[in-house]
Amino acid sequence: MPVAKTDLATLTQYMKLAYCHFTGTPAVHDKFPLSIDVLEQWQSGNDLESYQLNQSENERTYQIGADFENALLQVVENGDTESLKDLLSGSVPASEEIMELSLTQTKESEYMAVSTITLLTRAAIAGGVPVETAHELGAVYLNRVGKAASKGEGVVGLSYGAMIEFTELVRRSKEEKSALSYVESCKRYIEKHFRRKLEVSEIAPAIGISRTYLSRLFRETEGITIQQHIQKIRCRHAAQMLRYSTHSISEIAQYNGFSSQSYFGSCFLAWYGMSPLAYRKANQNDFIHN
Repeated sequence: MPVAKTDLATLTQYMKLAYCHFTGTPAVHDKFPLSIDVLEQWQSGNDLESYQLNQSENERTYQIGADFENALLQVVENGDTESLKDLLSGSVPASEEIMELSLTQTKESEYMAVSTITLLTRAAIAGGVPVETAHELGAVYLNRVGKAASKGEGVVGLSYGAMIEFTELVRRSKEEKSALSYVESCKRYIEKHFRRKLEVSEIAPAIGISRTYLSRLFRETEGITIQQHIQKIRCRHAAQMLRYSTHSISEIAQYNGFSSQSYFGSCFLAWYGMSPLAYRKANQNDFIHN
């Protein structure tokens, strides 16, 4: 802002007035002659117009940064690692295109890194990552930024590392939830159809997944194969019938989808540690005998 011309004595008085203002020292105002002409020259009208004009120019520059930031947060929230690679391989805006700070370049980079990590943490939470997990990773990166800044080291690389790791974290979280969803869908399908012959080749397309992938997911999640789970469900329902019905063991075996009574017996022994007959004798409800 252009300063009005004045003599050295008057300028000295103005400086004293500024000193009094910032230190809280009482000022004798009649010693600071501010003429109307001087005040008019110092009014902010023209400067305000100039500032607003400059801002309209800067807004276009800042929009680049805002667009990049929005795209970045969307990519992280989606856990889209491929789109992140495309985004970072393009034109990444400089820090002054994102925010204007009157700082040294080192401090500006540090503040930008802190802001980025904070936003990445929020995006990860929005993408389904548990709050505690997201904040733990954010804390790790903020600690790294603090240490690097204290040593005068660059922190831009840490920002890029955080972008990649947060996006990967969201991707894994979504995959895990998707895997659990498929496994639960498989269980529901088995529960509904366990009385008839069931194969993985039937279940997988019914829930929208490949047979190989479903078999692997199920074993990794449940610790048993899908066929073993089918046996377990059949034996569980058979156990209820052994306790609360008078149907013969062969009828119970057939009703619950076992190919034979002997196969039913071997499966039941594996899951319950005793034969169907022994289980019935040990557990059959009293009302059956009354």
